[in-house]
Amino acid sequence: MVNKKRVLFLYNGGTIGLVAEKHDGQTILMPPKDSKVFQDACEPTIAALGKDMKITFEFVTSKDSSNMTPNDWEKLIFRIKKAQDEEGYDGIAIVHGTDTLAYTTTALALALHGREVGKSGLRIPVCLTGAQNPIYEPGGDGRFNLENLFRTLDEAIDREVADVLLNFWDKVLLGCRSLKMSERKFDAFESPSYPEVGEIDSRGVHLRLPLIHMKKDSNGKLDLAPKFGRGVISFELTPGIDPNVVLGFITGGGISAMILKSLGEGNVCSEGQYNMLPVIKQATEEYQVPIFITTKFPGGSMVAAHYEGGVAAIKAGGIPCYDQTDVAVDVKVRWLLGNGIATRSEDLQKAMRTSYAGEVTPPEK
Repeated sequence: MVNKKRVLFLYNGGTIGLVAEKHDGQTILMPPKDSKVFQDACEPTIAALGKDMKITFEFVTSKDSSNMTPNDWEKLIFRIKKAQDEEGYDGIAIVHGTDTLAYTTTALALALHGREVGKSGLRIPVCLTGAQNPIYEPGGDGRFNLENLFRTLDEAIDREVADVLLNFWDKVLLGCRSLKMSERKFDAFESPSYPEVGEIDSRGVHLRLPLIHMKKDSNGKLDLAPKFGRGVISFELTPGIDPNVVLGFITGGGISAMILKSLGEGNVCSEGQYNMLPVIKQATEEYQVPIFITTKFPGGSMVAAHYEGGVAAIKAGGIPCYDQTDVAVDVKVRWLLGNGIATRSEDLQKAMRTSYAGEVTPPEK
């Protein structure tokens, strides 16, 4: 008798589990009052996969993903560690709301792979998905994505993957490279600065293993880096944004780091009354608040090498973030500060060009 793969299935809220209810004559989607409603809806899918996997359902939360916080990330991180190190699960499947799904996958990847590059203790695949429609809705993507969640995890276990993956529609993405691109399209997630690590078609799940962390590379011991710092704020730069408004956040206190989402590849206004360079310089030198320069354009890369405005921002003290998504930058900065991996400017510069979980393409020296 072949031993079945042991899979822990975590229900972590989101649209996929919402139920339609009437309120004041209007139908709105609400979290289920009882997680068994969602569990029962998943049962046909779980039963169909029962010949190969033993799936254990567990409720974590039913709240909307816009209410997720780093505290929720930490809860998942420690649950995954226990499932791997103490309970012997072969893989983890998680359903999650789409609005902050990319934040969670990035947080899990960084925390589970840890602070020491090349010394990850993750030995099992962790796969996440969500949906634009509830699982109960005919013609939607809820059941489709759920089925593919387990298909992806099944293949990942067979291939001895040890990474955080996100499957959505017909794609498999590296968790820390994913980005939500649409509120309505079924094909809602992309990996704009890194290749897709797999695809799903009528013949199955096809993973591109050279792009994924594997079990053979694990050191076996899962040393977590599960904390995420507070006081990180992001500004999207637009024409005419007042530098004094930006500086006011810093002088008001409570800010541990600031992320500027730039106009292109790191470009900031560098002349006239809207010149951001003095703010960057004053923040980093006088107030010791690191300023990270990223791009708000999917697939962009903040390299500060092509345009005068980008070069000037780095010379003023800004820290370039290369081809990391703006989501990954936000999560990584919190992660670096929260775990004390880097706090000084020179250490943060080095950390932002270091790939801990595959979240960045290190620049050529």
